[in-house]
Amino acid sequence: MSPTAAAAESRYTLDGWRFCVNCFELFLVDFTVDQSLCPRTRGPHQAAGWTFRLTYNLSPAGTGESANTQSNWRHCYRCAALYWAPSTAQKCPAGGAHSYIHPGGYPRQFLLPHDIGEPAWTQHQWRFCFKCSAQFYNGYAYKGEYGLCPYDYIYGHTAAGYDFAIPVSAYT
Repeated sequence: MSPTAAAAESRYTLDGWRFCVNCFELFLVDFTVDQSLCPRTRGPHQAAGWTFRLTYNLSPAGTGESANTQSNWRHCYRCAALYWAPSTAQKCPAGGAHSYIHPGGYPRQFLLPHDIGEPAWTQHQWRFCFKCSAQFYNGYAYKGEYGLCPYDYIYGHTAAGYDFAIPVSAYT
């Protein structure tokens, strides 16, 4: 990226991301969405634990990516989960593929730090599910507990790729 392009990119942060105790996905508690949709309960996600803060930009896809930051993460306005948009394996529990297009909304592209360990005010072991494209927590000692993937209701999420360290905004 050229110095001019880097200067033109504006970054913002968004609080309100939570862990769902039923499906283990990272979802946004956002009052502009009618309701979230958990693949396990088929009802709203159930928040537990910490509140997370994600950095985003409104730039074209791929802008802001670096050696330890992955771009192209989007907020699905149908189920409220965070998912990786370039994946062809998207499966939203609301049916079909995830969608970040929201009437009157901005196409926010979230930038996630990865493979940096667990610095202060982060939680690592968040992973990409290659079956449904959602971001899910994979840090429990018993690896038989992966939450519930909308693509695979029997075995749950399957981790692939980077170890993401999600920034914490509040230890609740």
